[in-house]
Amino acid sequence: MKDVFKGFYSIDGKVLKELWKDEKTLFVFDANVLLNLYGYAKQTREDFFSILEAVNDKLWIPYHVGLEYQRRRLSIIKNEKVVFNEIEINLDKIQKVFKGDFERLALKRRFPKLFENTEKLEKEINKSILNYKKSVQHWDNEQPCVRSHDEIRDKLNDFFHEKVGEKPENQNWLDELYIEGKIRFKNKIPPGFKDAGKSNGDDDTHFYNDGLNYERQYGDLILWKQLIKKSQSDNVENVIFITDDAKEDWWYKINSNGKKIIGPLSELQSEIYRESNIKNFHMYSTSMFLEDGKSNLSVDVSESSIEDAEVQHLQLTGNEQLQKALKSYQDQFVGHEQLQKALKSYQDPFVGNEQLQKALKSYQDPFVGNEQLQKALKSYQDPFVGNEQLQKALKSYQNQFSGNEQLQKALKYYQDLFAGDEKLLKNLNFYQDPFAGNEKREFNPEVHHSLI
Repeated sequence: MKDVFKGFYSIDGKVLKELWKDEKTLFVFDANVLLNLYGYAKQTREDFFSILEAVNDKLWIPYHVGLEYQRRRLSIIKNEKVVFNEIEINLDKIQKVFKGDFERLALKRRFPKLFENTEKLEKEINKSILNYKKSVQHWDNEQPCVRSHDEIRDKLNDFFHEKVGEKPENQNWLDELYIEGKIRFKNKIPPGFKDAGKSNGDDDTHFYNDGLNYERQYGDLILWKQLIKKSQSDNVENVIFITDDAKEDWWYKINSNGKKIIGPLSELQSEIYRESNIKNFHMYSTSMFLEDGKSNLSVDVSESSIEDAEVQHLQLTGNEQLQKALKSYQDQFVGHEQLQKALKSYQDPFVGNEQLQKALKSYQDPFVGNEQLQKALKSYQDPFVGNEQLQKALKSYQNQFSGNEQLQKALKYYQDLFAGDEKLLKNLNFYQDPFAGNEKREFNPEVHHSLI
């Protein structure tokens, strides 16, 4: 039965290990894999290149992959640099809280003792921010710049020298593919139907290069057809395709205690087996590629590199990376609806123009809806009440600088002000740090650089 329904079967682990060393195995890379290199830590890139070196004679990319890499390279580099600018802007916002929101509270006149503690808090936060900026500068310097010499491209030039597929023979070939693509997309035949109508802010649905007109929505189908043609070569018996496209027009996923990737879609496997004479077809993400390369080739690959490659870099550019960072914190507040709402209010401004106005309205007091807490706070004439952004800012600062005991001590002072009022403390505890009771999380910039 396996011979008849070969597309439904994954390659056995023992067979896959042998494929890594088989001379007739071809390792084919998608453009997103090459472009993601610009978002990885230095160690991750080095480990990736170590594996390429080990299978150097078996590397190949379709022409369309090379074209997409060359077209998008500079914009990807630019977007990686934007992240560091956004960090600087957000750190400045934290510091401006003391020069704006706190000053408007007139604490020096109204509550002199509280003013002294606020000054201490400001000094501690500024000190922590200064240290954090030093680490940010280090990682910023590690990232390529649009005008700097591109060592990553130099490496890729060497690895894929004379290992790039042929350009489309003419415009007729592309036009016929577009007609076929319309039918395939209508019937949800992979790959690429998830890209129907593809466009983004900087690119149209079409682009021209070297005399040919390309429709962006059919990019995956173009590279797939070029890959199949290469698979028809006599010296190719096995194809391993590495892509960081996680959409369901490439991968078969099933929801079993969370979504799990089973392997490439059966339709893809059936087509390449039908249209070529290869014996085996397999797909990896970059993370899987690093992990199996480490075990099958005995190449030294750091665990941090495998984890780094698991993060979706390329699809999250500019403010989208900040959205993911905020979302990663938001997920940990499940069950705390008001805290979820507070974090959401910071996430929304980065989502399209249509949601911007709604986002501006979402900067509201996270305690709204808890009348008992509001009443208790008012009775204490808490100077922070009425400044909802400051309420949220103080909470987010405490989480962000977790691990700085001196700063945590300063922040805890404000909680101690309410000591003795059990009713109020009970209400305040509902909004306690959701990380309390959990093990301390160490920040690893090499793993999480795309989220800072």
